[in-house]
Amino acid sequence: MVVEPSTQSAAASTAQTQGGPPQSLLPTATPTPTPLAGRIVLWHSWAEGDGDALAAILELYRRAQPGVTVDTLYVAYPDLAQAYADAVAAGEGPDLLLAPVWWMDGLVSTGVVLPLDDLLSTSEMASYWPAALENFRWQGRLYGLPVHYELVSVFVNRSLADPAAMPATLDEWLAQAQQSPSFGIGLYNNLYHLAWGLPAYGAHLFDENGVAVIDRQGDVPAFLRWLRTLSQTPGSYVDPDYGMLKDRFRKGEFAYFIDGPWAIDELRGALGDNLAVALLPAGPFGPAQPWLSAEGVMLNPNRIGGQQQIALSFARFLTTAESGAQMAALGRRLPANRNAALGDDPLLQGFARQAMNAQPLPALPEMAQAWGYGGDMFIKVVDGNADPVATVIETAALINDANGK
Repeated sequence: MVVEPSTQSAAASTAQTQGGPPQSLLPTATPTPTPLAGRIVLWHSWAEGDGDALAAILELYRRAQPGVTVDTLYVAYPDLAQAYADAVAAGEGPDLLLAPVWWMDGLVSTGVVLPLDDLLSTSEMASYWPAALENFRWQGRLYGLPVHYELVSVFVNRSLADPAAMPATLDEWLAQAQQSPSFGIGLYNNLYHLAWGLPAYGAHLFDENGVAVIDRQGDVPAFLRWLRTLSQTPGSYVDPDYGMLKDRFRKGEFAYFIDGPWAIDELRGALGDNLAVALLPAGPFGPAQPWLSAEGVMLNPNRIGGQQQIALSFARFLTTAESGAQMAALGRRLPANRNAALGDDPLLQGFARQAMNAQPLPALPEMAQAWGYGGDMFIKVVDGNADPVATVIETAALINDANGK
């Protein structure tokens, strides 16, 4: 956003000539944004609490820029990416799109989002949590501003376990679960929900060149053995049936459930003040580091000149600390702006603490092949009793072969 140069008041000049403090020591007037005028269009799929937060942010922006009208269009989530890409490819479409990081590969490869590197300052980029910003870097270029982020951590039922006494290591956590079914753990058996265990056991999925290296680092087979042992423990589950796991946790059948902030409202409705969030225990190689995935705002590359500047103005406003506070309060979202207030919600605060040990979701085209093969790796060992070492080697080879590595 273009701003007018700050100026000293006439009173400040008078004070200096009358022997007051030097002008350089007097307060500087707050820069006032240059008024903008025009109309922009935003496409999104935000509903319920997210929709309430967006409405509040739009009202705040209207007050800040009364000359700008922001029209919004809700498009159902399954249809939004394709509808946007088709419209932009035809030279049309909205000025802005709210989209998750999952869509980056398709949007960037078809050229329907604008690179932002040359439009933002270093200080602006520093206002975001680094892992959230990295979500929107694709092959070295930045294509979006992060609005909010998600990751998994440990939900705890206080009536069954004390979150303040959360086991510090995965081995201690397993030992506690083996003491009693009431200390059971529910894990959703898919790659996103279990990726935290790779760095805990000394590994990453990919190297910097997009080569799968889970067979060359750390001890991923040991993590798979840990998961299989847990799944064989009475009262604990490592299962691909997400609905079953959530339902059992809501009913108080086990103490711990690894999931994300999207489940807060439903779980709080069932457990009330007994619901807490604790940090994932560390593994033998270091802290558990879940993947952090973000949703962000992207710009239509067909917009140029003044229209682009208005769109960028609103994109910046969507990601301010002020807007982030609205997302936390109304949408139960974790703002990507590191200065945004989370309010007094202890569950959001718990996820924010977990984010300090998170890794950005790998922003690589090679991830498209990793979801299926990586998820199968866990299922083969946990449910199929496959050999962990052989399965890790096979999985890395399958991912690399599919990616031509």
